[in-house]
Amino acid sequence: MTADPPPVHRVETWSELQESLTAEMWMPDIGRHRSPYVFRGVPDRNHALETSIKRFVGDSGEWKLESLLLRNFLQYALNEIEEPESVWHLLSIAEHYGLPTRLLDWSFSPLVATYFAVRDGDAARDGAIWAVDYRKLHERLPDPYRRVLERTPTDVLDVHLLSNATLESDAANAADAAPDPARNLDDVARLDDLWRERWSVDADAAPDDQYVLFFRPPAIDDRIANQSAVFSFQSDPRLALDEWLAERPDCYRKIVVPGDLKLEFRDKLDQMNVNHRTLFPGLEGLTTWLKQYYRPTTD
Repeated sequence: MTADPPPVHRVETWSELQESLTAEMWMPDIGRHRSPYVFRGVPDRNHALETSIKRFVGDSGEWKLESLLLRNFLQYALNEIEEPESVWHLLSIAEHYGLPTRLLDWSFSPLVATYFAVRDGDAARDGAIWAVDYRKLHERLPDPYRRVLERTPTDVLDVHLLSNATLESDAANAADAAPDPARNLDDVARLDDLWRERWSVDADAAPDDQYVLFFRPPAIDDRIANQSAVFSFQSDPRLALDEWLAERPDCYRKIVVPGDLKLEFRDKLDQMNVNHRTLFPGLEGLTTWLKQYYRPTTD
């Protein structure tokens, strides 16, 4: 059997998992224990980190569908949602409700990510927890995003900071900058212009120009807050993020959870109040939790 590469670590006990999840949390610059990582749990260690829009488009090459889906979501959803303040706000809402986008769901909480890695209880396949150092990846962002981060005492973006980044090409001449479609989405044409100018899929795009950023979504509902949600945004939705990260081994860790430990870990998370009932508030989350809690077990 081929050995796992250095960023990949297989845990064999609950204690070892906790040590792996909480490694590198001390930040001397602020004198606090704060992880530089965001976490994503997957039930199968071989699961590719592909965006839902990549899976939706598949091999068709019809990447124009991405903006078409979003513009029609904007047009028809306004009776159900508050008017989005920016394209970042709109993307967050669309992702949250299941529209195929170039976003992926992550969490600031390693325990939340662990739950998603083990919740199926399937002993036949190992789960995995991806831990990505967003600070290192943000050092490589395009200048507009870097400038916003430099002016703000934070290492992670949110929808408001991202809106500022798309509005400003330079803080020094921001007052003279031409109006940008990202400023608001009061008509669908603005969204089309923004997408075409900034994020249309370019077959000739150089890999060195690709970037991934992480941002806090707005608190659309309790699920966002309870899951300590974070979204990743890819400049190129065709990327398989696991393959992209493999070329940047200093920016991530992957913790493999053996399949035969999933139920044990899920029970221990439940005792810590990390379960489907708390992460998915509402009756559906409650019924899923009850089925997990009371399901008969066999040796």
